[in-house]
Amino acid sequence: MRKKLVKCYMWSVALSDAETWTLRDEDRKCFGISEMLCLRRMKKIIWTDRVKDEEVLPKVNEESNITIK
Repeated sequence: MRKKLVKCYMWSVALSDAETWTLRDEDRKCFGISEMLCLRRMKKIIWTDRVKDEEVLPKVNEESNITIK
């Protein structure tokens, strides 16, 4: 359920009025950071655990949705 909510909110914010503006590199970076922050909170991983993004994504059975790395 949490993963569905994250997808719903992240995609709706990221793609609102998407046909009228293009994503800059700074925008992609911010969207990627906020996506990972939500996924980390969902799995209760705190920043002091020093877990890389590549290790978080398999834990939630997910790929990076917002940005292409």
